[in-house]
Amino acid sequence: MTRLAWLLLVPALASAQGASDSVPVQDRLRLYYVGYPIGWERYSITRAEPNGYEYAADFDYNDRGRRTHLVASASLARDFAPRHLEIARVTDTSRTVETRVDVNGGTAHVLSRKVEADVSLPATFAAIGGNQPVSQHLLLLRYWARHGRPHTLSAVPGGPTNELVITRRGVDTVAAGGVHEVLDRYAVDGVTWGVESVWLDREGRLAALSTTGGGLTLDAIREALVPCLAQLMASGTRDRMNDLARISRSVRPVAKGSVALVGATLIDGTGAPAISDATVIVANGKIVAAGPRLTTPVPKGAHRVDVRGKTIMPGLWDMHTHVMQMEWAPVYLAAGVTTVRDMGNNLYFVVPFRDAVASHRIIGPRTLVAGLVDGGGPNAFGALNATTPEEGRAIVRRYHALGFEQMKLYDLLAPDVVRAIVAEAHSLGMTVTGHVPRSLGLLGAIDAGMDQIAHLPIRGAATSDTVRALIDSVKAHGTVIDPTAAWGELLTHSTAEPVSELIPGVINLPPVLAQRVNAMGIATVDTATAHARMRQTLGVLRALHDAGVPLVAGTDEGVPGLSVYREVELYALAGIPPMDALRSATAVPAKVMKLEKTLGVIQAGKLADLIVLDGNPLERMRNIETVRLVMKNGVLYRSADLWRAAGFKAPM
Repeated sequence: MTRLAWLLLVPALASAQGASDSVPVQDRLRLYYVGYPIGWERYSITRAEPNGYEYAADFDYNDRGRRTHLVASASLARDFAPRHLEIARVTDTSRTVETRVDVNGGTAHVLSRKVEADVSLPATFAAIGGNQPVSQHLLLLRYWARHGRPHTLSAVPGGPTNELVITRRGVDTVAAGGVHEVLDRYAVDGVTWGVESVWLDREGRLAALSTTGGGLTLDAIREALVPCLAQLMASGTRDRMNDLARISRSVRPVAKGSVALVGATLIDGTGAPAISDATVIVANGKIVAAGPRLTTPVPKGAHRVDVRGKTIMPGLWDMHTHVMQMEWAPVYLAAGVTTVRDMGNNLYFVVPFRDAVASHRIIGPRTLVAGLVDGGGPNAFGALNATTPEEGRAIVRRYHALGFEQMKLYDLLAPDVVRAIVAEAHSLGMTVTGHVPRSLGLLGAIDAGMDQIAHLPIRGAATSDTVRALIDSVKAHGTVIDPTAAWGELLTHSTAEPVSELIPGVINLPPVLAQRVNAMGIATVDTATAHARMRQTLGVLRALHDAGVPLVAGTDEGVPGLSVYREVELYALAGIPPMDALRSATAVPAKVMKLEKTLGVIQAGKLADLIVLDGNPLERMRNIETVRLVMKNGVLYRSADLWRAAGFKAPM
């Protein structure tokens, strides 16, 4: 069992009602992606002769114009033991089986991710093909209940077998349509990467579910309970924050209070040359002094940490992330990322997460938040949409009241709505970032007042007149670019090139997350073509930098921490000077977010956010991956302890 699973394991509460598994069941679930309704899942469980059940599900949604349609079927014994499971992806013209499990005695023939294998089975196991269709979780929980609620349970497929931990967490009472329902709340760890929340009613029927899997949040709720969605998801978030608090307590700091880091090379983030044999003094969460060891005496009583041969630099920033699950908190710190900017999230999660970190209840990166808004319609994204200027202004005020620093615009906003949002945000002291709305284009977006742009909206050869004209306009407006180049590379590289060639740290991922990440890329593109396209992207990055356009490092849905490393490495590969590449993930984001007085560099009076690396990234940029110690707010941790707390293997 993973360390994370052990930490989450708590005694199940007795509840005879929660163990009920009445059949038949026929239900419809509303599906939400990052809070926006995107489709439906219909499923049924019926009796099958002589002794068993049949399961069928139809999972169908539209995410921003991209349809996902899965159909599933399963045959189950009377105790819900799996005999057969099949999940297929359906389009208008094809049907492709993605998962199949055929059980024959003590073995199963498994098809998963295009690989077939014969698997030896333990005495108790469940068959579940990932988190979609979501109603598979009902079969899992019924099997678990019928077999005595074991502390751990094997699942097939999943590398080829995967360990699950299921715990009952409590009860939520909801009211919808004048009817009160009592729901049992469960935590399920191991179906995907990260803990899922699942609710069953007292008849044992699926009421709601929330899942991520290393990406964005998918929520499902029985149609009649839709008005209760926010209440249930907030309850699940409280569970996750309690889990994270337990994990946080399990990680012991190396030092805190008065601390002296002695003997390392210091890259202070200001752009000044590195200082060899330096000392950094920290007290009460702030940097007291930083400079050459001979002129920076260690105060009496300070906890002295010998870091000779290593390199100290400011804590890293991830300026484009979606912190959708609690597991990312220790991962970010393990990688040396001490501050993140969330670029679109469920309010029920990101606000409690941000506040729990700020209150020091949990360990995690300082979290700044941009409020997502789109223009509405069937292809919109996110829970809050604006189709009129007044709706846009009201959404800005709502985010501002929640303490958000920025607005994030999305694709479908109309020009007059964009202008209203920008004006309202600026009047409240907020800045505006996000996608380039399709109705405006890049030049129209910056003319409308967008302060920053997410992703890289400039395509083509850096030497072309069109590209140079766009770069000149971006520079003239003072616009900041958040390129997410590493995310683009991860999505578009050739699958003939292992992801580990781009991001070496993926070899340390938990198996279920590793499966997701290693499956990314394009099978129909050869490596040479993918590299040529990436060189063009790097040329634009170099041209933006040379023109004086601020670049800030962000990862989007990449691997938190690890993708920050790759983003900075790509800037260096583009020909951006190493010091400037490092500052894109330290000092520049702090200035962009108006926090340069307290963060981004290592100087007396700043907050003590810093990292200690085995190697010097100015000499070899891949040394940025050698983080060994992480300090946030003056508390020093071993990176390896944080990795293990998150269920990762600690890098060598």
